[in-house]
Amino acid sequence: MTPQPPAVTGVLSLLGHPSLGFELLHGEPLYILALRALEAALGGEPLVVVRRPDVARVAADVTRTGLAARVVAEEEWWAAAGTERALLVHDALCPLASTEFLTSMAGHPGTGSVVAFRPVTDTVKTAVDGAIQGTIDRESLAAVTSPVLAAAAALDGEPPLGDFARLVGWLRERGPVELVLAPAIARRVDDASAVNLLESIDELGRRVRPES
Repeated sequence: MTPQPPAVTGVLSLLGHPSLGFELLHGEPLYILALRALEAALGGEPLVVVRRPDVARVAADVTRTGLAARVVAEEEWWAAAGTERALLVHDALCPLASTEFLTSMAGHPGTGSVVAFRPVTDTVKTAVDGAIQGTIDRESLAAVTSPVLAAAAALDGEPPLGDFARLVGWLRERGPVELVLAPAIARRVDDASAVNLLESIDELGRRVRPES
């Protein structure tokens, strides 16, 4: 018997840094890579949420690649999603989060929301009036990444999609939230140089795996 996909609606957000989502990685826009993994994880027709000026461009890309998705403007996505199912919200700026990881997040046991994270590796200082006062223990910090599984019970209104940290705060106000460690390759990119670095890391990983 073919396993049934979880009762989750897939949502790909292209709102946080919309122009960066069009950067190329392995010759494809970041958001197309992310959408391909999301569609494979959940089946059906994920929603791709974009700014209204980008609707036609993204719809054309989706058609060209043969992916099944509904492209909607940010003002319309909530009505299109409905509220009876949980949402697996994926960020276009985490293009190499794998299908397997997205599937595991969608099927995570429990009734609360679930958030992928990466450990904080940078040194974090506290400052008062421009003067450094101390160092924060990195073990107590987490960097939100993607995806976020928003439990159906928490969806009493339209969740914010443009900022995943804000989305997590929104969910915490509405129920329990569990953190799940994301693979390193699922990291979020924040500029074009980070895209180039992620591509290099992925290419290196692909060469190492066959050799090992």
